[in-house]
Amino acid sequence: MSSRSKILHVVSSWESGIGNELAEFAVRLSPEFENEICVLAGTNRRNISDVPTTTLGLRWTYDVSTYLGVGRLIRQFRPNIIHAWDAVAHAYAALHYGTQRILAEKRDAEVPKGLLQQYLDRKTHRFIVPRKNETLPVDKTVVIPPVAVPVPYSEPISTEEWLEKLGFPLVKPSGDYYPVFQSQYEPARRTYKSMPPPQTPFLIGIILPLCLEHRILDALWAFETLNHVHLNYHAFIIGDGQDRETFLRYRDRWKLFSRVHFLGDRHDTYRLLPHFDVLLHLSSSAEYSGTILSAMSCGVPVVALETPESREYIVDGTMGVLIPAEGDFRFYRRTAVKRLLYLLENEAFRQSIQIAAKDRIAKEFNFDDAVQRRIDVYRELIQRQ
Repeated sequence: MSSRSKILHVVSSWESGIGNELAEFAVRLSPEFENEICVLAGTNRRNISDVPTTTLGLRWTYDVSTYLGVGRLIRQFRPNIIHAWDAVAHAYAALHYGTQRILAEKRDAEVPKGLLQQYLDRKTHRFIVPRKNETLPVDKTVVIPPVAVPVPYSEPISTEEWLEKLGFPLVKPSGDYYPVFQSQYEPARRTYKSMPPPQTPFLIGIILPLCLEHRILDALWAFETLNHVHLNYHAFIIGDGQDRETFLRYRDRWKLFSRVHFLGDRHDTYRLLPHFDVLLHLSSSAEYSGTILSAMSCGVPVVALETPESREYIVDGTMGVLIPAEGDFRFYRRTAVKRLLYLLENEAFRQSIQIAAKDRIAKEFNFDDAVQRRIDVYRELIQRQ
């Protein structure tokens, strides 16, 4: 029998920034711990060396078979600590309260405080939060700032080779490009002078679940506008979700099928990330804000919706571009297009953002520091046990 302390990691699915963070964390964890991972939903598409993984097939939020599966796994593995990495995982872990210690990650401060949530919080021994949280007991709270998940190194290749590797043809612009901010505008004639479009297309990435709440439809509207000015670009949307068919219909209705590509869920998401010229992140959810940090860490400029999390990571105009969320959707969409075009049209501006963002990530959002602080929490809980 192993004398090592046992940690059971529970996560709702691999298909999020949290899943990527857990995968990297499990690889770097000290050998003094024996690990096992429980994935509630999706499929087991990751192979983490020396870390057994069980996938339970969660179908909806309250799933009896998944609840029983978690209990069965706990009885078999007999962990010292159950580490819940998100809100759904926390619910299934805390409902199996027993001799093991419950450690929960609280990433979104806006979680409603219902009776069930209060019960789950009482059964939890420690909370890891990204910033100070007044709603949780001080003696149970450990603040560990968000970190950038390390992005695997990718050999630099040309844009044309990258598109060919993914199986997408290089599309030529349908006409001359009409620049917006460096445009030689003639007020007397009230006309813009067109110019030949860049021969190398810009690559725009989105890494989010395909749900209306993440404003994918707003991104498609922005891409249609880029078509009107004949910008040479390709947009790649990585993720899957309940509204996929809706977005595909809008893409085809707006004739974006040659420019906008839905790649679905991919196990190599973070290998694709360094090849983007810009990451577009319009979600207000704190759960997926870690993607912003990962993009910054590999020098990909970010255009993001202004939220408490994005303001914490990005100094607007220096380390990225923020889009104000105020006003009606028309103002918000127009602002998103203008700032995206401004970033793409100014190469020197993009390069300055790349340097500043990478420097800040290395100094303030270091992944290895967060790993060590979580190990310290494990040791403290095991001593108390």
